[in-house]
Amino acid sequence: MELKFNWIGGATFVLSIGNLNIACDPVLCPEGTVHDFFWFKSKRLEAPVYNAETFKNIDLWLITHNHEDHLDKIGLSKINTQSTVICNPNSTGILKKNGINDLNVLNWHSIQKLCIKGYEISIEAIPAIHGINPLSALFAGKVNGYYLSIAYKNEKVRIYITGDTVYKDKVINALKGKEIDLLIPNMGAAKQESWIMTLTLNAAMLRKMIAVLHPKYLIPVHFGTFEHYVEPVSEIQKLEDKRIVIPKINTITKLIF
Repeated sequence: MELKFNWIGGATFVLSIGNLNIACDPVLCPEGTVHDFFWFKSKRLEAPVYNAETFKNIDLWLITHNHEDHLDKIGLSKINTQSTVICNPNSTGILKKNGINDLNVLNWHSIQKLCIKGYEISIEAIPAIHGINPLSALFAGKVNGYYLSIAYKNEKVRIYITGDTVYKDKVINALKGKEIDLLIPNMGAAKQESWIMTLTLNAAMLRKMIAVLHPKYLIPVHFGTFEHYVEPVSEIQKLEDKRIVIPKINTITKLIF
């Protein structure tokens, strides 16, 4: 089974498996946009890269949560009403406000089964803890990670998308016994070394996650794009793990399973 990965920037990407197209968290504001997260503001440092065809035939959208560095007005406009949309509960308001009403809402540990274009898809919502500091995580709200099992004929691929999380036992325990062919971690160590404390994975946490989950491949995202993603990608590269594939914006990464 061949998988094609197109990183648009930030947490936004498109996965293609055969003719099945899956996209995640569309944030498409231009470079220089400043988002206000109440406790802090953050500027977009790198422009998203996409064209008119990028989001034209998306079969499945995965929405992890409603923060503006994951879901913005331009991004919302790219969600076709014919697509299947999986989201967490706190995203429903903004999605419906923008005319996206046919939603599959998953709470942590809930499972949705779908059949799209002959692909049998199972999606489980995995807990994502959006902050080392319990108070910061509480204010950030619940976030979904997603564990996908995608089968076509005699082939199968299993993908874990972390969403905005840090390394916590609650996250790891939800993945016990699950094979992971591809891990897509949200990196950047958001707000690390600030009073808010770390909101997303850093390289040290990723090392621990790899040691426990044993993924076959990793494609990290959610680094470099916004000011509050403070840890550079070079920290991931220092792990020197051959399973890690660092994506480049506007370049298709191919993996064979």
